[in-house]
Amino acid sequence: MTRPQVAELLRPAAAPKSAEVVIIGGGITGLALARELVASGIRDIVILERGYPGSGATGRNVARIRAMQLTESLSRIALRCQTKYDRMGDDLGFNVLFYRLGYAWVLYEDAEVERMRPIVDMHHGLGIRSRLLPPEATLRRLPILRGGDPVAGSVIHDDAIVHHDAVVWAHLEHLAGRGPRFLGGTSAVGVVRGDAGVLAVETTAGLIETRNVVNATDGWSSEINALAGVRTPNRPYRREVLVTAPIRRSIDAAITFYLPVEGWFNQTLRGEIVMGVVDPDEPTGINQASSFAFLRRTAAVMTRKAPALGNVTVIRQWGGMYDVSPDHLPLVGPTRQLEGWWQANGWSGRGMLLAPYLSELLAGRIAGRAAHPDLGAFDPDRFGVEQVVTGQDRDYYARYVQPH
Repeated sequence: MTRPQVAELLRPAAAPKSAEVVIIGGGITGLALARELVASGIRDIVILERGYPGSGATGRNVARIRAMQLTESLSRIALRCQTKYDRMGDDLGFNVLFYRLGYAWVLYEDAEVERMRPIVDMHHGLGIRSRLLPPEATLRRLPILRGGDPVAGSVIHDDAIVHHDAVVWAHLEHLAGRGPRFLGGTSAVGVVRGDAGVLAVETTAGLIETRNVVNATDGWSSEINALAGVRTPNRPYRREVLVTAPIRRSIDAAITFYLPVEGWFNQTLRGEIVMGVVDPDEPTGINQASSFAFLRRTAAVMTRKAPALGNVTVIRQWGGMYDVSPDHLPLVGPTRQLEGWWQANGWSGRGMLLAPYLSELLAGRIAGRAAHPDLGAFDPDRFGVEQVVTGQDRDYYARYVQPH
């Protein structure tokens, strides 16, 4: 594919009168699904995006592609997702900047260490070679933590990161000239329902008749579902991130911790440090503004964890959205509430990781193939209609061991 073809794909155009599939959302989920639908023989596709490609959660993303998860089922799926990313550059003919920086959970209490022992055993059973390191070995592997809050240990694996912009562009290159139409600056404003299901989508560019609509809007999914009269428990939460000026590369893993609050940091290929600390009292709602309170909170926690970060210079910060479901797993598949209405949202912070692989399975369903077993855990109708996300878990681990 050539760049002029991508320019043609993105050139403003009138909405077509009809399409076999309309995808609402032009981030990683919508683009990956369009790619997989084309591979399944469906080319009459319209992607609606009210901004530009990747302008929502995809473009406000630290893009960690980690197989190392806290449950066996999620780790198994994540390993398959990582494998798909590993070959994505070759499959799409475009370097997505997938590289194995390494990933570490840093632990601060003996109870955390004990929680991790069976998880590491589980990883090994799946072929994920994570390692549970004691305190001194942790500091040798992650010297950025020296002088900070005393560590109780860590779990480390050679997990990966990609560059979200490269992933978006790779998909655009692949889709150009293959059939799908991308309508940027175009919003869905209504859904026409009939006795047999979806009939059309009303957009700011005109009415598009279709029998298949995919809600791939993540943080905005509840708003789009409401247009169709579909109820889901997902709720959006802001996640803020900051970036420092580049410094000499010295952090050899993406680091995450959950105590006393959830936080993370890693160093980019250019030497910038990306970091954030979650506000456990963050209210639900769409909010992509960034705040001084976040900067102050992140600076206070990070300098306790890694005092060497005390002299870095912050050059920008932003807010993005998590679309959170009650069990922190996405909703992927059809809903019995409306024939022809497909969900691909509720990623709960794992959209970049999970979307390409689960979109492959979803495309198979839309194309008429039997449901892949891996989709079972993500049934959009697994929750009661009255169940909604009402707050954030202060104990990060509990969400994966306690039923919701």
